Amino acid sequence: MFKGDFAADDVRAYGELVRNLHAVQDALAAMPMDREAIDGLSADLARWRERLEPSVTDEQHQVNGRVAELPVRGHAMLPELDVTSRTADRVEGTVRFGRWFMGGGMAVHGGAVTLLFDEVLGILASVSAGGITRTAYLNTDYRALTPIDTELEAVVWIERVDGRKWFLRGELRHGDVVCAEAEGLFLKLLPEQGLGKRTG
Repeated sequence: MFKGDFAADDVRAYGELVRNLHAVQDALAAMPMDREAIDGLSADLARWRERLEPSVTDEQHQVNGRVAELPVRGHAMLPELDVTSRTADRVEGTVRFGRWFMGGGMAVHGGAVTLLFDEVLGILASVSAGGITRTAYLNTDYRALTPIDTELEAVVWIERVDGRKWFLRGELRHGDVVCAEAEGLFLKLLPEQGLGKRTG
């Protein structure tokens, strides 16, 4: 499924790379207009791109999103969710959105909240289904502003299963306050629609 076979030391090293990238993104999102810094960082990033582009590989061999031992599979696009409890039909964890995910007013961008729900609901659906699932729909209701740089609790669970259809719900909480709720439908893919293949 979404898992590679990586040595423990390689997992540690990649996890550190992703954490450093997240820290850079948070610092970038919080920086003022400083042309000297911007021009220097842009040149540095161009060198990163030149170093990385020759080693681009296909989906089955990429590392991003395939390191099961790391939070959110080591997916660099996502905020880290630390799972605190997991059963066959429920996952609980804590997450902290950094400045990179801010929409405005020191609150998390609504799209980032939905992004987190899509990942966590999808992983629970895929693990429970015993195969890859695809999001059919995902509805998010925003109940209160979601603060950045604050530990939040995420809880997702399976409501029911109907053949290849997995119906799930979730909540994102700050203490007793429900910041957002989500409900979604995930479809278990057929073998010909698996990893590395587009679905029609």
